[in-house]
Amino acid sequence: MLAAVHRVALAFSFAASFACGSGGKPEAGTAEHNAGKTGKADAKAQVKGDAKSNPPREVPDAHIAGPRAEPALDADVRTWHFDSDRPGGIAQGFRPMHTGEKADAPATWAVTATRDAPSAPHVFAVTEAAGTNKTFNLALLEGTSYQDLDLTVMLRPRGGTNNQGGGVVVRAKGPDDHYVMRWNPLESNFRIYALVGGARVDIASAPLELDARQWHQLRVIVGGAHMECFVDDKPVVSADDRSFPEAGMIGLWTKGDAVTAFDDLVVSTQR
Repeated sequence: MLAAVHRVALAFSFAASFACGSGGKPEAGTAEHNAGKTGKADAKAQVKGDAKSNPPREVPDAHIAGPRAEPALDADVRTWHFDSDRPGGIAQGFRPMHTGEKADAPATWAVTATRDAPSAPHVFAVTEAAGTNKTFNLALLEGTSYQDLDLTVMLRPRGGTNNQGGGVVVRAKGPDDHYVMRWNPLESNFRIYALVGGARVDIASAPLELDARQWHQLRVIVGGAHMECFVDDKPVVSADDRSFPEAGMIGLWTKGDAVTAFDDLVVSTQR
């Protein structure tokens, strides 16, 4: 009889331990489980309360861009890798030109084979330039028309005594009317310009120190009057301007005697 009672007690003890599980986790719906959920909710509420009482410190420079915006999932994307273009020629669809002072011959643009290209083998580059500080070299992509966009391009400085680096052109009506977003390693800065009727208007500027021997990614997001610029996924500068509210061409840009290579131009727009 005592042996039977002992076996029953062992059975109840085993069932109880099995119900709690090997990790000792409470079953859903039990008071212990609900208490755990309440504790987590209280912890989250405490974190929110701390965030409200101690908000993140704002960046004092109003020109520094905000958090990176992610591309829309429902976006139309176009890409120019230049790998199907003939070396020595002009990349298909691009029209080189120059503006500004125009005292010198325009820069020479050409597709070139480059071993270290982000997407080998070809890049599109300014291969020769002798312009002054007020000569702007462009390669506009004819047939494009973008108002709001998310644009990225890889660029690498290759030379230049007075100027180096380069950037992109957006909402261009032509060589004398457009926005410019560019990086100049000799000046250690990044700037946004508007070229209005051939006259340059400074919009925003920020310091930027980068290794000029390496490739870097420039990203520009334009929506309405707002523009945000990133380099290597880091926010650099942002601004608002209404000089060119309508859609226009995109393109590549350098200044003066800057010799610069470009690759992997990508533009996405929301459908």
